[in-house]
Amino acid sequence: MSDLKIAIILGSTRPGRNGKAVADWVLEKASARTGAKYELVDLADYPLPHLDEAMPPAMGQYANEHTKAWAATINQYDGFIFVSPEYNHSTSGVLKNAIDYLHAEWNNKAAAFVSYGS
Repeated sequence: MSDLKIAIILGSTRPGRNGKAVADWVLEKASARTGAKYELVDLADYPLPHLDEAMPPAMGQYANEHTKAWAATINQYDGFIFVSPEYNHSTSGVLKNAIDYLHAEWNNKAAAFVSYGS
């Protein structure tokens, strides 16, 4: 059986963000474990406008190149660790938007959430 592939998704794109240090720490600790390979996925590298697809994500009919690229990235992982600042007792808007872009790519995959003060 091959190793699982887990994405550590950095859920902040804000200038001066603290999340990169938190995500790097999570990656360092997780990478010491066996049985999975961990990679950092930084939302700053995926500039997604506010959801702009004509069809609902559940239809799987992505029209925009940025959506197709995001879907291809997420689809390759078996699970996720979300690292996000707490904004108003919730997650960041950029992370919520990135999650809402897709549907099938998230299904039947494990996820954990690491929240930190902004």
